[in-house]
Amino acid sequence: MNTQDWHAAWDHAQDATDALRVALSDLGAGASQIMHLRPLVTRRGTAWVDVGQLPADLAVKLAEVIRVGSLDDIGRS
Repeated sequence: MNTQDWHAAWDHAQDATDALRVALSDLGAGASQIMHLRPLVTRRGTAWVDVGQLPADLAVKLAEVIRVGSLDDIGRS
């Protein structure tokens, strides 16, 4: 993997991390609950988001949103 590919993967991972932070904030997560989210890039150039640990209540809300498919359907905090 060259540097340009790595940077593109990092940008993708960072964008995904930011999107997840916003979504979790919309669910009522505080800054301390989402501060462990971080972008990662593997040696092969795969973009990942490391979510670390989430409080159980937040994980339940996230699961509800995934099942329903939209924040609008369960109401934002």
